[in-house]
Amino acid sequence: MSTDGWDEAQAAGGIRQSPSIKDVAALAGVSPGTVSNVLNRPEKVAEATRDRVGNAIRELGFVRHGSASTLRAGHSRTIGLSVIDIGNPFFTDVAAGVEDLASERGYAVILGNSSGSRVKEERNLLVFAEQRVRGVLITPSDQDPVRLDRLRERGISVVLVDHPAERPDQCAVAVNDVTGGAMAVEHLLAGGADRVAYVTG
Repeated sequence: MSTDGWDEAQAAGGIRQSPSIKDVAALAGVSPGTVSNVLNRPEKVAEATRDRVGNAIRELGFVRHGSASTLRAGHSRTIGLSVIDIGNPFFTDVAAGVEDLASERGYAVILGNSSGSRVKEERNLLVFAEQRVRGVLITPSDQDPVRLDRLRERGISVVLVDHPAERPDQCAVAVNDVTGGAMAVEHLLAGGADRVAYVTG
């Protein structure tokens, strides 16, 4: 099959090659390594240089090759979030907060809803591992830590959400409801209350 038509289309501008890091570097007047740092380690680059590279990226319409970056780094710029009930407004708010901060730092979030099912949760974690996520935030469906330990063995950071850490090597963000309840009652008693009612959903 002749490639003449293909070559002519490229020459006429009918097919546009995706701009590369070298193209961005040339336009910004920096090295390809500096562009790579702006994309992956922006804190190491001076603000003026970051702005120059950013302008070049926007002008060229450069989009990083996610798969290639992931292969080189061993992880992607994604975070996995597994919750037990996305229909619960609490988890909806958590997901929104995670996405807001992740977006500010240049990360995307992959959301998994386990519905409290260990089978669904394990499927979510497998997808996270396959996508080489940088870390996992999870409200686990049960107390078994083995599958989370497997993630950590792969170099994936794990943080428990709304679930207390049960071992010193676990990281968790959770509320101590017992201590919170005691503090609330102490506050009421200190204010002169002598009869306390507790109402829950």
